[in-house]
Amino acid sequence: MDLLVNKYRPNEVQDVIGNQMTVELVSLIIDSKDMPHLLFAGPPGTGKTTCAKILARKLLPSKEGLLELNASDERGIETVRTTIKSFAQRRIKDCSFKVIILDEADSMTTAAQQAMRRVMEVHSSECRFILICNTLTKIFEPIQSRCAILRFDRIENSMILERLREISKDEGIKISKEALDLIVELSDGDMRQSLNILQACISSSETIDQGYIIKIIGLPSPKRIERVLERLLRNEAEEALKMFDEIWDEKFDPLDLINSFFRAAKNMENYELLKVIGLANLRISEGVNSRLQFYGMFHDILDMGNKKP
Repeated sequence: MDLLVNKYRPNEVQDVIGNQMTVELVSLIIDSKDMPHLLFAGPPGTGKTTCAKILARKLLPSKEGLLELNASDERGIETVRTTIKSFAQRRIKDCSFKVIILDEADSMTTAAQQAMRRVMEVHSSECRFILICNTLTKIFEPIQSRCAILRFDRIENSMILERLREISKDEGIKISKEALDLIVELSDGDMRQSLNILQACISSSETIDQGYIIKIIGLPSPKRIERVLERLLRNEAEEALKMFDEIWDEKFDPLDLINSFFRAAKNMENYELLKVIGLANLRISEGVNSRLQFYGMFHDILDMGNKKP
């Protein structure tokens, strides 16, 4: 069975969901039959790699004119000096220019980026780069200045939900509306993530519900997390800590857990709460003692409740 992310990857630019203005720019580039160096920046699962592949396929007469690399695997200067430079210098029959797609370019070392800048300068007439990154600030400024930057934002929940409904129908997947809503919530604007979650569920012959998804993906129920936050905001510290300790004892990954709290606060539309949880998320992601960080976060949330008139 094909993976859903591969089976339903768009083949035409008009089929890419979300980011309408950016997708329209990609379409204009295709129509022009030429392109500058491009830098696609934005969160995962928003169509960056898909648009890059469509661009290359539409503009190149053959696959020989395309080099695809993942910079997280080949991030050092030797890759630039050998693989990238060698391809840029190669002559390809019937190709007015070649294309190099470099995914996760923000993981490249500084030395590799400096070397690549030189390749981009020297071979710009016969080779175009499409650099793809999640974090634009990690791309060397001189490289940014040589590219047209196209920004991709998280995909709207309504668009992801509609696409999941279509795919579930096509695949004969029996899934409840509440389960689809949960997948959308957990995906946080990432279409690829939503398909990966759906993929993990399709072995079930029964109708997929919220409980099944929570069990499959190994995350606490959003309702449990919301109840902890509600208790804290009502200054019911003892009950909130008891509930949290039960969740903690189930051995969830601390980063997954803090992200669950963040999503719950987002759903509650409590922006002070989001700020407190965001700071805790930063400390936990830096490897600081996770359980203590949660307790510190709870102390700050209790303070929020106490300050209310």
